[in-house]
Amino acid sequence: MIEIADATRTSPVAAGRFVARWADLATHPEWAVGMEFLRLDEPFAVGARGVLKVRGGHEAPFVVTEYEPGRSYADTTILDGAELTVHHEAIERDGATALRLRAWLTGPRAAEFAEEMGDDVQASLDRDLAALASLLEADVAGEASGRLRPQRAARRA
Repeated sequence: MIEIADATRTSPVAAGRFVARWADLATHPEWAVGMEFLRLDEPFAVGARGVLKVRGGHEAPFVVTEYEPGRSYADTTILDGAELTVHHEAIERDGATALRLRAWLTGPRAAEFAEEMGDDVQASLDRDLAALASLLEADVAGEASGRLRPQRAARRA
């Protein structure tokens, strides 16, 4: 296993909200700007398989490898000669949520892929975690003030 990225952040938003958004794969492009889409070919569950596409890249198969409601989610993308796992974790402690995204590669070409994509994956995880935290924190602030952001209000209707 070669770890290629590790992003952390703290947020006042409940852990369950983060995990729910991570598990809502169709909405990833709303906050993960590098993703064009993630689609499951079967109902969401550990072992479910699907296809994802990064912007400017090729489609790649992936599988949901972990899901613990309110705590964690992980998926593994199958590459040519390696597998990329991205693990998402949210743990509430001391009135805040500690967030952590980690990515690692396994397989015979893991070192080659690590060299090729490690910096990009780190930048993506940092950016995506910040964007999701901002989105959810704005939602919570809007709910507290009795307002929802327009696109979120429309989805809830």
